[in-house]
Amino acid sequence: MSNFHQILYIILVVWALTDCLRRRENGFWILVIVIIPFLGPLLYFAWTRNWLGRALQGAASRRAGAEGSDFEPVAEDSPAALQRKGAALVRRGRFSEAIKTLEKLLEREGPAAPHEVRYHIAIAYKEAGRYRDARDQLRLIVLHDPKFLRGAAMLELADCLEQLKDDEGARKVYEQLLQMIRLPEGRYRYGMLLDRTGHTHRAVEEMQRLVSDFEQSPDHHRKENRHFFNLAKEFLKRRTADSPALNAGQ
Repeated sequence: MSNFHQILYIILVVWALTDCLRRRENGFWILVIVIIPFLGPLLYFAWTRNWLGRALQGAASRRAGAEGSDFEPVAEDSPAALQRKGAALVRRGRFSEAIKTLEKLLEREGPAAPHEVRYHIAIAYKEAGRYRDARDQLRLIVLHDPKFLRGAAMLELADCLEQLKDDEGARKVYEQLLQMIRLPEGRYRYGMLLDRTGHTHRAVEEMQRLVSDFEQSPDHHRKENRHFFNLAKEFLKRRTADSPALNAGQ
């Protein structure tokens, strides 16, 4: 074995062992990595990243056409397979099953769990009424990536806080979001929170800003957000009808 191959082998082994210990995989993989030159680390990564499962699932899908399943891979207990299965369960509305699958993955991944996993389990927690658990996962996402999924994590976090009667916390999240992203849904929900908590003048201002931003937006943005524009217009119509002074004061 040349010096180059020795260095490459050492790098592969150290990388695989570090990843294995971080993921808390069992001792079997440590033996495989150390004992089998080159092939051991590659087998380990193939398992944990579910390379073989993806390849076989792709081949099966091509043979079966549209009849393939979201979760029929080999190595179905690997992190990649668990993540895919959990996401599919959330999409299908099978939230209790999704929680069991994704909690298993979170336990194995610990702090290194991808934001996508935390987001999917947060959605499942919310649908199951577990708002505190959802809030905790969403806070971890927002702490590292406030713009995750174009602000979707912050929107979900604010909603959790509202469900938990933490209106002040929700208000701060909406304000942080709107400083970064001019998101019509976020501005509409922020305005509704202000109105519900007795800040009607400020709510009207936010709805008027939403309408103004919408009217100056490009066509694709207007198409995506017309629903919230219409809701804001209805809100302003109701509020100015209830209190003409609100409109006169603007």
